[in-house]
Amino acid sequence: MKSLILIKRFYSSAFFSLLACSSSCLFGSSFTWVESDFTLQTDDWGGGADHFLSTQDAIDPGNSYFREEINMFGGETNKNRMVVRRPVASTVIGSDPWLGNFNAKGIQSVELNFNNWSADEPVYLRLALSNVTKPMISSGTWWVSTTYVTFLPESGWGSASFNILETEMQRVGDFNGGFGQDSFLETLSDIKGFRFIASSTGNSALGDEFSGAIGVDNIRLISSIPEPSRFAVTMGLLVTISLLRRRTR
Repeated sequence: MKSLILIKRFYSSAFFSLLACSSSCLFGSSFTWVESDFTLQTDDWGGGADHFLSTQDAIDPGNSYFREEINMFGGETNKNRMVVRRPVASTVIGSDPWLGNFNAKGIQSVELNFNNWSADEPVYLRLALSNVTKPMISSGTWWVSTTYVTFLPESGWGSASFNILETEMQRVGDFNGGFGQDSFLETLSDIKGFRFIASSTGNSALGDEFSGAIGVDNIRLISSIPEPSRFAVTMGLLVTISLLRRRTR
């Protein structure tokens, strides 16, 4: 009888400990929703300038990253602006894990590694989000982070993080100077434009003119929702403990 009581106490203690841990894991932590580490491909990241995978001066020798070489005197549109963005083709947008309904996905922030190889130009790195693909489209609303991370010339690799909160982003004008009327939550419900830009003022999603090479690696979109596999394992453990408790009654 005494041993049975001890077993019951053990299972009760284990159950509540696991429940507390699970609650913390499920509701008090952050999870990587999607990540681009550029191991094998550019993963649909692009920009106005020439971009490709490179291992030159990588964070870890031999591991590739996204490299963009920007010529300020390039004659084509966007060739002279520091922009790293998601694709704009309508056939890709619907299935792109980096886009879509950020509210439903519980998206909280984005993190990345960045390097500025320019000899004389700093990068004031910011995040820009919209419910249209490009600032040249006047029917949507663009938001740009009010905070920025400075990467001085020849900065070396560093990290940057941006919270996706209305208090840390501002509505900005499009290419023609017009301001969209969508609220922050409305914009987040249908993200089609996702880009990192260099902007000293933060009043546009176009990006500053820039000349030099930049590198991006390990981009992570952070959510409050756990990945399905982790959620399933946690729930499975809770069910198992619950069943064991019943057997000892």
